Amino acid sequence: MEPHNQQVFKNNRVYELGHGSHVLSWSLAMVAGLVAGPQITCILLLPSMLVWSCFHYSAGGTSHAVLNFALTAALAYFGFESFPTVPPLEWTPAAIWMTILCPTCVLAALPSLIGGQTADACLYQKPYQKRRFCDDLEGTEGLLSDVGSGEKTKNYRRARELAWGAHLLGMGCCMASAIISGGAQDLCLLTAFPMAMNGYCHWIQRDEDEAEKFGAPFCWIIAAVTFVLGIAR
Repeated sequence: MEPHNQQVFKNNRVYELGHGSHVLSWSLAMVAGLVAGPQITCILLLPSMLVWSCFHYSAGGTSHAVLNFALTAALAYFGFESFPTVPPLEWTPAAIWMTILCPTCVLAALPSLIGGQTADACLYQKPYQKRRFCDDLEGTEGLLSDVGSGEKTKNYRRARELAWGAHLLGMGCCMASAIISGGAQDLCLLTAFPMAMNGYCHWIQRDEDEAEKFGAPFCWIIAAVTFVLGIAR
């Protein structure tokens, strides 16, 4: 369905799991937002959908980029068809908890969205991530670079950064939509599983980086608290 992803993922199971858990987080947060306030969700989805279109274009999936841009235009139409009604915000424990988590998702997306030296600084702090985001061959991000005997080899690093940024930005925006629309408890229930899955991704990388030993339990604790607040009606 998306052949360019074969090169984006580099046949790396860890990257596939990380990508899948983030897409699942984004999707389930979107479900919570759509159930609670579909029109607000359509509006807040626009930035992440534009980034997702850029990801497909950067990875060489032009037809997928066009399709995603068309879906983004449809979201904009339905979102701004009329002025959305925002219900009074009820500060339940679930709403407060998700309001704390929501900005962390958006802030975590910024280095990948900005790219360049900002993304390099993050990779410098976690060198093992270079194997995930960088290609084996050196080249200009997102462009075709000459290597060897004149062959042109595409560098997919920028595409991976855009995908990662789109996941986190989309999740943060959909979380905000669900909170604003009064669906914070449903949001907690839906996102607890992908949060635990993110912890598993950290756990299987513990041998590559000492800090990952603490990252996995931290994600599992966050997932447990989120799940409890979701069922505490």
